[in-house]
Amino acid sequence: MADVRLERALKVPADSGADALGETLKAIAEQQGMWRGFALHVGLGELRLPDVGYIAIPIRLTASKDPDQARTYAIAFTSANLPAAFPGFNGVLGFAQAGLGESTLFLRGAYELPLQFFGRLFDAALMPRVAERSLENFLDEIASACEARVNQREAEYARYQFFARNVQ
Repeated sequence: MADVRLERALKVPADSGADALGETLKAIAEQQGMWRGFALHVGLGELRLPDVGYIAIPIRLTASKDPDQARTYAIAFTSANLPAAFPGFNGVLGFAQAGLGESTLFLRGAYELPLQFFGRLFDAALMPRVAERSLENFLDEIASACEARVNQREAEYARYQFFARNVQ
């Protein structure tokens, strides 16, 4: 098992970010809209190949709100097509309050490399940090989606307030 402790600083309030996170995780789990076929990915350059694209592994994600911790979701995912050949992940994903109007998105957990000894050898010698790098990319995508959703909501609220004041 390899431990994962990743964070991303965001310029959104933690509560708003957590709401957007819940919606995003639900959409990924249910394969809705633009999240249909969501995949972990890693660039070919990170595999010591010519950097002309990436490899994507579609995942099957489950998420549930953590009843003990606000703004946190328990998540787990495996490869959608061949779970025995790719690492599976179990952990938590959530928001922590940072400065005024800022927060930290964190991912904590562990992934299990497949094929026991051969999986560890493959990860260490042939493709170091590929699983971890795919989790970093996952966190970056979730962070961008949450930030965009919060900004969209704030813009809609501001537009509503502007029109509501001009109508009176």
